[in-house]
Amino acid sequence: MQVSSDDTLAGVALIDIRNFLRRYRKRRGIGISNIESELAVPHSQAELIAKAMAEAGLIEPRREAGNDDPTRHYSVTASGRRLCATRFVKRITRAKADALVKQMLERITSINARDELVYRVRRVRAFGSYASEASEVGDIDLAVDLELRYPDKDKIEQLLARAETSGKRFSSYIDQLSYGQEEVHQLLKGRSPYLAIEGSDCPEKFGVATIQLFPDPQKGQLEHPSRTQG
Repeated sequence: MQVSSDDTLAGVALIDIRNFLRRYRKRRGIGISNIESELAVPHSQAELIAKAMAEAGLIEPRREAGNDDPTRHYSVTASGRRLCATRFVKRITRAKADALVKQMLERITSINARDELVYRVRRVRAFGSYASEASEVGDIDLAVDLELRYPDKDKIEQLLARAETSGKRFSSYIDQLSYGQEEVHQLLKGRSPYLAIEGSDCPEKFGVATIQLFPDPQKGQLEHPSRTQG
């Protein structure tokens, strides 16, 4: 699938739609509240985005036990998974990518200083084109490791309390528990369409080299896959 970075769907950049779907491609249900919170749009627009994604064949209604309304949750289709794997046509220079990474690293200081957040950022590694020698790169793929800010306190209680104080609506218990992590991920991205946060073990799964960005033991040191464990 080849698309332009200027393409939109329901008023949202398609690259943002792709990044959103990436977090749900492994059979996790998508609720309207997920779209609302992760794309930072009002509830009415989230409903329109869900409808547009369904009409585009990117998601489809799914039925869950105890839920007779299949439109409340969706799952990613084969077309949606292809979009998840899409590399957008427009690329950015290494200098611009470096500037985005620098801004992201500055946000970590702010995130880790916010006592109300459930998680702190423990480690960030880049992989993909940013970890190569290419003069231009596509997405800046990031493997992010988080840690509980207060490990001695009950994790579930912390997550539920944070979800409640957010003032957001959640369609399921799982969504409430996921909010603490997703909140930090969104703060880390800073709404940049070029920062793509993947699973913390993604480099190990694909056996690719990484550059550790935070903490920074030796600036820009390329790590072989066999040395990225831990």
